Amino acid sequence: MKRIYFFVACILGIAFWAQAHEFWLQPATFFAEPNHVVPIKVLVGEHFQGERSEGKKNRIIHYTHWNGSTKEEITPKLMKGHYGSVPLILTASGTHLITLANTNKYLEMRADSFLLYLQEDGLDQVIQWREKHNQTQKRSREFYRRCVKTLIQVGPLTTKDQTFSLNTGMPLEILPAQNPYNLKPGATLRFTILFENKPLAGALVRYWNRAPIKNSAPADFTQQEQRSDVNGQVRFQLKAGNNMISLVQMVPYTDTSQADWQSYWGSLTFGCR
Repeated sequence: MKRIYFFVACILGIAFWAQAHEFWLQPATFFAEPNHVVPIKVLVGEHFQGERSEGKKNRIIHYTHWNGSTKEEITPKLMKGHYGSVPLILTASGTHLITLANTNKYLEMRADSFLLYLQEDGLDQVIQWREKHNQTQKRSREFYRRCVKTLIQVGPLTTKDQTFSLNTGMPLEILPAQNPYNLKPGATLRFTILFENKPLAGALVRYWNRAPIKNSAPADFTQQEQRSDVNGQVRFQLKAGNNMISLVQMVPYTDTSQADWQSYWGSLTFGCR
């Protein structure tokens, strides 16, 4: 009986992993007025629809609010032991950046499920390495962590405000070349992907969009993907609504007695209208 329960748990775990694939910061609104309270949620899900992450507060490395020259650690605002929802007071006009980085979490997967995961996220170098070293049928052992960001526009744009392009020092960074709040739907925006502060070439980068809700109808969902060039750059044409740029980077883990792989999950969310 225990074996049956274990088998079912494994299947459910794989199904959950497949469904709860993306991880992002979701403010209640991307456009606010000064001194408004904007709740920030940490979501996991698929197709840019999610539910609250059950991540633990003690796994946060930093949960930070940036605006111009100001920097505020907002982890103390979490009233419970999980990520929860942070009621952030945005007092100043300009572009506000919120970032979340957490510690490693361990994951094992069956070989076939791991292969599907690698294929979905375009991690061809890992697939090739496993083939070369006859490990295609080996169960995966992986540590993974998150490096996520969101941009919120408060009041009017400030032309000298460079908060939107701030490199916060996370292992995986997504940096827009222009402030997305200075662009209209249809404009093309370039993003630079940095891994360990160097341009990341060949990464599979996704652009997600959920159009504004009209007349209580379900919001239209679209997704595009593109490989980063030799300079770690991708370009996407912006659409109105909620937007997200996301990717996964995976490298060998340094201590093979603990795990074989280390992955980093990055995302950047912002609005466009």
